[in-house]
Amino acid sequence: MKTPFLNYDRIAPEYNQRYSSAEPSERGQALLNLARQVRAGDILEVGSGTGYWLNLLHLITPNLYGLDFSMGMLQQAKEQPARLKLARGAAIHLPYRDDSFNLVYCVDAIHHFGDQRAFIAEAFRVLKPGGVLAIIGNDPHDGTAQWYVYDYFESVLETDLRRYSSAETLLYWMRTECFQDVSSQNVEHISSVHVGRGVLNDPYLKHNATSQLALLTGGQYQAGIQKINAALAEAEARHESIVFRSDIQVKMYLGCKPT
Repeated sequence: MKTPFLNYDRIAPEYNQRYSSAEPSERGQALLNLARQVRAGDILEVGSGTGYWLNLLHLITPNLYGLDFSMGMLQQAKEQPARLKLARGAAIHLPYRDDSFNLVYCVDAIHHFGDQRAFIAEAFRVLKPGGVLAIIGNDPHDGTAQWYVYDYFESVLETDLRRYSSAETLLYWMRTECFQDVSSQNVEHISSVHVGRGVLNDPYLKHNATSQLALLTGGQYQAGIQKINAALAEAEARHESIVFRSDIQVKMYLGCKPT
């Protein structure tokens, strides 16, 4: 599966605009609960980005390792309050010894890895016996997701279908790479409604807020914004309110390395 290249060095300074400064999201709470459950003393996040998720886990252990290919993202991660052990590298060649971690995870990142199955195999290698791999993300293949961005920005859905592996594929690869107790569960329900011009204040609508939009050229992005503005103008001319919906289930895929 060929993964479109996104220059995260360029968007790193603005990336955290997508996260609320309030309490951790359901994804964050799921990670905390999992780390406590497996009594994780050594944790690795692959595709750690700005360190946002890894920083949450300082409540569990000080041994927090982050790997990312983007130096810009790693520079942002150095500013996190927790002292993170950061390295630059690729998910398909993890620069760590065998049997090093109790928990390896990625959040909204595996679709950026050039060879997703190779990452799963590498995660198995660096996990300690009894350790757990957690892959968190959504599955655009299941047909249940509603996201207005797919409706207004050309080719975004088609690109996501190429980038993301289906739930069935991920679970199959985990079993094939010898993980046990393979399972999936919903960990967050993203549900939002923007009425009328309120959609223009959605932080996820900014060009660099999500990889889906950041992959678009400036012209493609502006074309999508123009479609939204045209739809708004048409609704206002009819004295109606147009609704922009997001309804997405975020899943966590789990597998345990045999003891």
